[in-house]
Amino acid sequence: MGLDLDFEKELGLELARPEEDADKKEDGIGMMRMSVPPPPPPAKESPKRPPPAALNLDVTSKPSSPPNRPLPPRPMSKAGGGGLSRSTTSASTWTLPSIPPPSIPPPSLPPPSRPPPLRPQAPLKMNPPTRPGTSGSQLTGTTVSLPSLNSKRMSWTSTVANRRIKYGQGKFSNVELVPQPSDDPDDPLNWPTWRKELNFYSLMLFVAMTGVLKTILMTTNARLAESYQVSYTAVAALTGVPLILSSMTGLCCLVASRICGKRPLYLVSALLVFIGTVWNTNVATSYGQHMAARVFQGLGWGAFDTLVLGSIQDTYFEHERPLRAAIHTIIAVSTTWGAPLLGGVASQGSTGFSLQFTILSAFFVLAIPAITLGVPETAFDRAFALAQTPATASSSKYSSAQNKSLPLAPRTLLSWEFVQDYIVKLKPHSYSPANFALSRSTLLQAPLAFVAPTTLLLFLVSCLPYSILWGFTSSLSLLFHPLPFMLSPGSIGALFVAPFLLSTAAAAAFSLIRQWHARFSPRLHVAAIASGSALSFIGILVFGVHINSCMSRSPDDADSGTTSVYALEYLGAKVKFPAVSFVLGLLAAGALVIDATVRPLVRVSTAFTSSNLGVATRNTADMTAGVSCWRALVAGVCVIAVPNAAWAWDGLRALCIGFGIAQMVVGAVVGTVWWLWGDEIRRWDGKVMKLVDLDSIFKRTGSFFDAD
Repeated sequence: MGLDLDFEKELGLELARPEEDADKKEDGIGMMRMSVPPPPPPAKESPKRPPPAALNLDVTSKPSSPPNRPLPPRPMSKAGGGGLSRSTTSASTWTLPSIPPPSIPPPSLPPPSRPPPLRPQAPLKMNPPTRPGTSGSQLTGTTVSLPSLNSKRMSWTSTVANRRIKYGQGKFSNVELVPQPSDDPDDPLNWPTWRKELNFYSLMLFVAMTGVLKTILMTTNARLAESYQVSYTAVAALTGVPLILSSMTGLCCLVASRICGKRPLYLVSALLVFIGTVWNTNVATSYGQHMAARVFQGLGWGAFDTLVLGSIQDTYFEHERPLRAAIHTIIAVSTTWGAPLLGGVASQGSTGFSLQFTILSAFFVLAIPAITLGVPETAFDRAFALAQTPATASSSKYSSAQNKSLPLAPRTLLSWEFVQDYIVKLKPHSYSPANFALSRSTLLQAPLAFVAPTTLLLFLVSCLPYSILWGFTSSLSLLFHPLPFMLSPGSIGALFVAPFLLSTAAAAAFSLIRQWHARFSPRLHVAAIASGSALSFIGILVFGVHINSCMSRSPDDADSGTTSVYALEYLGAKVKFPAVSFVLGLLAAGALVIDATVRPLVRVSTAFTSSNLGVATRNTADMTAGVSCWRALVAGVCVIAVPNAAWAWDGLRALCIGFGIAQMVVGAVVGTVWWLWGDEIRRWDGKVMKLVDLDSIFKRTGSFFDAD
């Protein structure tokens, strides 16, 4: 037969040649015939080894025993004849000779020729190594070709997973940056520190000014009613109507920020606040103009109430946000409840309340340039693939040359070219989202966050203390300006000492203690609701009962049906104003304790339902803003409604008892619902907000820590 020599060597047998057929037939030994295809050509010629001397197979006892390794592929027939036909269908058998046993064992088979296994990925050099090795955390200097930038959003596997993990600098050199910044120098996460801080404190200046404007009239409401010859309810509406409008414009700003970014909304809102404040300096004789000016202010408050937290998230990394969020909370609370302390003193002169607006207008000399030049656009889409350059990857912990952080950018002196380049980038409108992102689902993200179960429950449990605090403080001038008290605006402002101190202390304590946010649990949540409701109940109940008991009529006056001026003076002296201030402070502290559960609980909900970190941070800002807007709406209603019920001492007592009992009932019900069905509520958040995956907008897969 015509078999190749390599085939014989691979089989390990020395078979007879065609010229030896005659001799072997004489010995009575037949050849086994088999039709097999030829073997594939070897990829690489291996060194030939000598065939074994003989292979001992006992054909007499087992003539059909197979060899002790699989048969080779079937050979092809040769063109010159003498070979086997490919079309042979009958399987013939080999007839092997009876050979004596070999003196040496057959050689062992060589190992298969395959590439060695890849070395497993080493974990990141962190202590402890909690993050597993990924394709983006390799320490090699291999360059990866990224796809070209286009209008389509890239997937996780094609872009982010092929880039090195970036780390912080200085004492945060071992902290993995969350979210991972892009390689674009215009990315707000890549801004220098001075630019981030300028943006942050410029926004804080306007947050402080809006807080002052909200409570600026509380010490002068009675005088305004006398000056404008209107009812006290109409004067209280000068505070309530702007609060209601700010809740509506806050929602509108959240929706509009998806289309045009945040900077145009900040500029327009600052202009509205400026117009309303300056207008208020010269409206001492016209109630209609005063209301129009306050409407302008209320329209401008919404953006600074709802968008600032989103700007902090756009600009700072995860390990930098808690401090800035705490500063934001402290400034908003302290300026809101501390403004009447100074405003009451400023309003005691002949100019009255307009002096407060004159003083506040002077701050616009600094605030308007700060908001115009110091607040660039912070909305940025990090889903596009951007080429990595050493100049912008200064936060990478590992470089291809050496295993250490890249040096900080050198300090440069202020130059005209630098100023010119900075001003050129400060366009009023510079954010242009992709066309596919402007869908119905994108525009409905904020409204759906407003009606999510977690948002509504947080609003329900915190709206009563927050709203009744605004109602009581706006009615202080109604209660204590007439006879028998005749308190001046400065004295009424002194009643805000305890609310200012206790509310600021509560806000600072729960904002600055990181363990409160890091170890937030259902037990802490229920404890905060219980303690906040208890403080609110004590403050509401004692405020109404104490004032009513002090102002109760004497038996002689009760028989006559009238109360004499002497009796009023005697009864008024029984009211303890430090106690009134303290119980209002307890009410403010209770409202802030309950408010301290908003951010941790919203973050737990968004982490449970969001597909990635970008979606989670956006929904956190939306749901937190939703709670603020709902409370501002109800607070505005209470500011207008409470004076109608509190003008009589008996009505004030009944109102306080009703609100106190209602808060305890609502706190108990909401706490029980969260304790028993917390996971179900978070699942409903995902269903209502459609957060399972944003397939209607884009389809992406990857890590939770991917950019939005």
